[in-house]
Amino acid sequence: MEIHKDCFVRLAYRLRLESGELIKGTEAQPATMTFVAGYNELLPSLEARLLGLKENDCREFVIPAAEGFGPREAGQIQTWDRSSFPSGVELQPGQRVTPANSLLPVDYPFLITEVKGNSVVLDMNHPLAGQDLHYSVQILEVRPPTPEELTPLKMCQTCEEGIVMD
Repeated sequence: MEIHKDCFVRLAYRLRLESGELIKGTEAQPATMTFVAGYNELLPSLEARLLGLKENDCREFVIPAAEGFGPREAGQIQTWDRSSFPSGVELQPGQRVTPANSLLPVDYPFLITEVKGNSVVLDMNHPLAGQDLHYSVQILEVRPPTPEELTPLKMCQTCEEGIVMD
C-alpha cells in the first residue's frame, strides 16, 4: 500500500542539520513517528515527500529552510521586561524559556540571547528556522487507520474548518 490521504504511517527517521548535527535519532537508533496522512500532523513539505512511498521504502531528502520552518526573521528578536519571567529565576544567554504571561500560545521555548538590567532579549524564531532539514527515512508500516486513530483527526479538521458538530 502506498502512502496517501487517510493512511496510518509508522516510520523510522533521522533528522540532521547541514552541519551534520543530529536533531532526531542517533547513529545507532533512528527516531520513530506515526501519523495519519492528510491531517496536518507533519510539515506539509515532509508529508509531500512521503506520499507514494511504500512499506520498507528508504529515502534521503533535504527540505529547504523556506519549506520547513522558514527563514530567521529579525522581527522575532524582541526585548522583554524582566517582570515577564518568574522572580528569583536566574536568566542567562543560551537558556531556553517559555514566558508565563505570553499573549499568544507558545509552541516552543524562546532563546535568551542577552540579559541586561531589567531587559531580556529573546530570539522567538523557531529553533529550526533558517535551517535546511536533512531527512533519512524508512517506512515501517502503511495501513488504513483504525476508527480510534482517525476520529479525533477528523474532529480536529472539522473544528479548523469552522464547522460546528452536534
